[in-house]
Amino acid sequence: MRRRAKTITALVCAAAVAATAGGCGNEGSTSQSGSGNSSQVENTNSGGSEGEQPAAEQEGLGGSGEALDLSILDESSEYPKLKEKTTLTVLVQTDTNIEDVETNDYVTKLEEAVNVDLQFEYLPAGNDGKQKLNVLLSSGSDLPDIIWFALEPIEVYTYGSQGYFIPINDYIEQESFYLKNYLDTDEGKENLKYIKSADGNIYAWPAIIEEIGNDYDHRMWINQTWLDELGLEMPTTTDEYYEVLKAFKEKDPNGNGQADEMPLVGNRTGWNQSVWTTLSYPFIYLNDQFDFIIKDDEGKLTVSYAQPEFKDALEYMNKLCSEGLLSPLTFTQDEAQWKQILGDPNGQVIGSLCAGSMSCYAGAPDRKKDLTHLPPLTGPDGVCWTSYRATSLPQYKGFITSSCENPVAAAAVFDYMYSEEMARQGRWGTEGKAWEQVDPSTTESMYESLGAEASFKITDNIWGGVQNQQMGEMHPTLRTYDITNSQAKPDDPFDAQLMTANSIPDYIDKYPKDDLVTRIIYTQEEADQIAEIQASLKTYREEAIAAFITGTRPLSDWDNYLAELEGIGLQQFLDVAQQAYDRMMEGSN
Repeated sequence: MRRRAKTITALVCAAAVAATAGGCGNEGSTSQSGSGNSSQVENTNSGGSEGEQPAAEQEGLGGSGEALDLSILDESSEYPKLKEKTTLTVLVQTDTNIEDVETNDYVTKLEEAVNVDLQFEYLPAGNDGKQKLNVLLSSGSDLPDIIWFALEPIEVYTYGSQGYFIPINDYIEQESFYLKNYLDTDEGKENLKYIKSADGNIYAWPAIIEEIGNDYDHRMWINQTWLDELGLEMPTTTDEYYEVLKAFKEKDPNGNGQADEMPLVGNRTGWNQSVWTTLSYPFIYLNDQFDFIIKDDEGKLTVSYAQPEFKDALEYMNKLCSEGLLSPLTFTQDEAQWKQILGDPNGQVIGSLCAGSMSCYAGAPDRKKDLTHLPPLTGPDGVCWTSYRATSLPQYKGFITSSCENPVAAAAVFDYMYSEEMARQGRWGTEGKAWEQVDPSTTESMYESLGAEASFKITDNIWGGVQNQQMGEMHPTLRTYDITNSQAKPDDPFDAQLMTANSIPDYIDKYPKDDLVTRIIYTQEEADQIAEIQASLKTYREEAIAAFITGTRPLSDWDNYLAELEGIGLQQFLDVAQQAYDRMMEGSN
């Protein structure tokens, strides 16, 4: 049964407000989902009984128990494959980096493996794509059979519970081979509570994209050339880091006779390039990836940015800024402006920076040769944390629509995406064109320090460029740590991915495992209660932090800052978060 557009639009707009409330630029964001990690699902069951358990409290896949007609599948195949070629329509978002979707190597390999003919329809790129999808779903017209598109959990539940996406529990239980095998693992069982919606149904084919380099993505970098020039050791504490930055400012390490060095500078918009989020971790576990929620000494939820230790972090960064060691441009410029400084035609002027990847130097690759990673610093109270993003948490990228007349065929397409072959194809492209297999006994893995063995080597890094071998992981996939970590070490010692890999041994496991709070699942009612509060907290937090660090607001005004947070509704947000978190924990015991 079709629902009115007004109903969907209201729910999705509420979800959009909540999803963007996680932070500024990099705050609360993740590189594949495109939005925050604070997830919301509705604790109701359309057509079900009142008081339905949230999905986190239900065990197993929870299908209908009715047997599917799988007679169209080839019984001799290990995985779901169709006996006869079947045509399915697929809705995807336009991507200018893909030359031709119809002939893309990923698509043709998928078609051949499952015995299907995929015919594509397109959504606009960017935010216009989601708006067009909402209009399409609410129009009442027939939909394509399959959709590949990243949605937030609340959107998945809204569209699924209203009948636009079909539940796939039975298809996973009875038909799936690859995804079912994953869900039978310990990790898969743990992730099931995030894959399910509140009514117990699974509406999305998840994407599992595990990258240990992205798990620890709040990285700091330092100019090793300048350290060597000045005879300085790698700093290990915040006090030592201060002294190094001071030397960078005062002792002309670039040797041009000018006071043009910028010891530390960031920006507002780049991937983990904002400085304050990263430089807070020697003082407190910030948890900016997950709405800044941490546990207090009694195990109750609170937020890091209202703690005395965070004030200590602000005082430290204010000291850096007041002495000209941290550029105030950090709080006003965007990534493009920041990159102009990185590539300054007059020479190297950067002493240290924060960045999720050294790919930020794509426009000035020789400059990154001066840099090496800076291990997490230890603060004055012995704190030495770094951020943990938990990339094993699922994303929501694949859907079978209610217009699909052959969901068994559609499920077969999705299931093959979870094969290792398609995981490699989906990220690195075609074997023989972009990568090749290697002998692990003679080839060093990029993550050998973590015990990984090499299985392939990239010969043409096509990610982020115009190509026709993969689809940019816009679809479900199962790219595990074992697959990702088996990449051979690149020949270029300053390859951005290799520089990330080299940093991981210094960053790994430096987070509070026992007390870590990650994704919290809210009911629709809860999401509605906190959406506006989160948005207001985000705006106020960003303005206040920039003001405290740059000195336009004195830190003696800290108590007024806390009072304003309470006035916005911080405690109400925490009460709702605690309620949702307690429900999740009860369901996982």
